[in-house]
Amino acid sequence: MASGSKKPAAVREEVSSPTRAPEDGRASEPGSVFALEVLRQRLHEKIQQARGQGSTKELSTATLEKRRRRKQERERRKRKRKELLARKKAAQTQEAEEKEPVAEAAPGVACAERPEPALIFNKVEVSEEEPASKAQRRKEKRQRVKGNLTPLTGRNYRQLLERLQARRGRLEELREQDAGKAQELEAKMKWTNLLYKAEGVRIRDNEHLLEDALKRKEKRRAQRQRQWEKRSVQVVEKMQQRQDKRRQNLRKKKAARAERRLQKARKKGRVLPQDLERAGLA
Repeated sequence: MASGSKKPAAVREEVSSPTRAPEDGRASEPGSVFALEVLRQRLHEKIQQARGQGSTKELSTATLEKRRRRKQERERRKRKRKELLARKKAAQTQEAEEKEPVAEAAPGVACAERPEPALIFNKVEVSEEEPASKAQRRKEKRQRVKGNLTPLTGRNYRQLLERLQARRGRLEELREQDAGKAQELEAKMKWTNLLYKAEGVRIRDNEHLLEDALKRKEKRRAQRQRQWEKRSVQVVEKMQQRQDKRRQNLRKKKAARAERRLQKARKKGRVLPQDLERAGLA
């Protein structure tokens, strides 16, 4: 039993002996490694604290906000660089596409000299002068038929009426000289008006309707003129009333100030000429 009780003490002594330095001053190998690890960890913690990279729990709110802003700024700059690179790449692609037709122009000229058209890259060769379309030919024909005759359109009824009367006077003069030419010119005018109407242009070639429209327009203009004159008179009257009221108020204020001065003089015991006149002593 005595030997059993002494054995744990020996074991404890052997376990605790590696962490203690021996009497000759040299540390054992496991103890030195553990001490180096502890020192290295402490040094790393101090370096992190000096750099401001410690635990986020120990940092202030301002520091966290500053880090967040820096991170957002880095992300924004990164996105901006990506956008610039994408734009530059798109511009280079567009320039390359614009240069391709110029490079293919020479083969196109050589192919144009062939007697029969051929298919190149699924495109039909055509000559430089393309034939006019049906709509274009119809438009040119209508323009030739119309000539230089200006359509009677717009809302200037007085001018339209004068132009219509001038046309009819010219037809009458031409009819006296050459009835055939006058009839031909009249038919051309009617046909031109029909072409314009077919295009959706409203032609005002009825003299009676133009006269009625001119009368209505003149009537509305006269009515607006009367309304404007009436409004001008009302404005002048209101201005005059305001001026009269202002002058009246100024006179009242002036009389009130004079009365206050007289009252002050009476309170001081002065006898005023106005008081003598009222008393019949003047």
